[in-house]
Amino acid sequence: MSSRTLSRLMTGLLIIVMIAVLGAPIGSAMARSNQRQAAGELLTNPGFESPFVQEGTSDIFVANGWQAWYIIPGGVTYPTDCPNGAPATCKPYRIPVYRNSQPQDARIPPRARSGNSQQWGIQYAVYVAGVYQRVSGLTPGARLHFSAYLQGFNCSNDRGCFGGVGRYGYSYEPGDMQTRVGIDPTGGTSAFSPNVVWSGFQNPLDAFSLQEVEAVVPGNTATVFIWSSPTFPEKHTDVYVDDASLTVVGQGPVPATAAPTEPGATQQPAGTPSPVPTLPPGTTTYTIQSGDTLFAIALRFNLTLDQLLALNPGLTRDSILQIGQVINVAGTPNATAQPTPPPAPTATATSAPSPTPASTLTATITSPLTSTLVTSTPTVTPTLAIANSGLCLTAYDDQNGNAERDSGEALLPGVQFVVKDTDGKTVATYTTDGVKEPHCLSNLADGRYTVSVTPPADRTATTDTSYAMALLSDTTVPIIFGSESKPAPSQLTLPPGAAPTLAVTAEAAGTRSSGGSGAPLGLLAGGAMILLAAAALAFGLSSRRK
Repeated sequence: MSSRTLSRLMTGLLIIVMIAVLGAPIGSAMARSNQRQAAGELLTNPGFESPFVQEGTSDIFVANGWQAWYIIPGGVTYPTDCPNGAPATCKPYRIPVYRNSQPQDARIPPRARSGNSQQWGIQYAVYVAGVYQRVSGLTPGARLHFSAYLQGFNCSNDRGCFGGVGRYGYSYEPGDMQTRVGIDPTGGTSAFSPNVVWSGFQNPLDAFSLQEVEAVVPGNTATVFIWSSPTFPEKHTDVYVDDASLTVVGQGPVPATAAPTEPGATQQPAGTPSPVPTLPPGTTTYTIQSGDTLFAIALRFNLTLDQLLALNPGLTRDSILQIGQVINVAGTPNATAQPTPPPAPTATATSAPSPTPASTLTATITSPLTSTLVTSTPTVTPTLAIANSGLCLTAYDDQNGNAERDSGEALLPGVQFVVKDTDGKTVATYTTDGVKEPHCLSNLADGRYTVSVTPPADRTATTDTSYAMALLSDTTVPIIFGSESKPAPSQLTLPPGAAPTLAVTAEAAGTRSSGGSGAPLGLLAGGAMILLAAAALAFGLSSRRK
């Protein structure tokens, strides 16, 4: 074999190695992108892949083709903090942080179905926020089906979701994440518009769940929304969305009164957050809209569910709401709780595509949906019924140190429990006597509480010493604290000339990821060595030929 032939072979080998090392990730990413943009798909970047574009502040990065929406906290309905003296229902609101979800820790549940996904969340606060995308070029009368996979991660403290108490990376003592999807068939960009047709709420913790909705467009533009509104200000309140889809599933006659399809004076410009709806003083009633639930209405008007039910004696937790039904959200309870007869349906929301043939589909929106806020001046200051819940406190001698109370392990005196509310105010203290436990605090109002535990000085805790929980709707939460006697101190004597040594494992030294790309450092280094060796050989042969 001549040196020229050998040089050509080595050059070809060099090209093959470069493609294998550098080209595979690019090729696989392109394949994923092509798979997502299926035939008939109306959305741009339905898979929420890179690039993620910065919007306004350093904390908002949204997948190309999508835009963030969120309320701007402030005022009574959406307070930024809860000072001393605030009602028990007060929750601080923040604008969430938006990011891409990858790379992620392999030990936690998958936060993307494939490739990347869109993430947002905030710590120790709640929010009303999501993403949206506006689509144009539609045929008037088209029936649209919108879907997206959503996942929530809701955790009260890191010891529960990343420590030894719960499963690593899973929600712990969670609240409701309140996720849903919607379509505004008029093309508006406000998630609070009465035109939006919403799906029902879900709470998809630690696994992706498909959420779907349908609506008929009167014009040639529509907007799709993804909504989330966590119920409690937990340590982690994160939402992940992936693999959205918007398709035409049928065609019907154009509604008689077509809503505007281009941005107008009543719509928000694309890319700007929707304004915070301000409730005027004295507001007492609310008209049910598509997708409403009692829990969501209570959240919107800063009430607990029990408070809302107390204002509407004819409603129960299992009541089925009707579009157009008027309920009380402030003031005195309704004297008669007869639901207002609903008007003719103006929009439908379904959880799956309609099997009706396209030729028989009819328009479901004849005019924009409306909501009514009736204002009045209450003559009586209401005293709302607040449900009572409780905590039951127990301390025991954990003789085998397994963090579980086994048969024969006795109650323990001298353990102090301190219970505080969301403002950090102490609402109860209790020291065990080892006889009367469990000791139950049975008159705590619904809300968030923390419990700190201090064992006697001669004992070491075997369970958590700090707890956080939500008390809702006459619930009782047991706090069972274990501790064991401290071992007697001992002296460690090293042999003459011996010294402590420090060992570094191969795993700690050589398996770090590089730049978030997901490729092990050793693999990248090996690929680089192959490239350098091949290049050196080719250069040597070329020099020799000369």
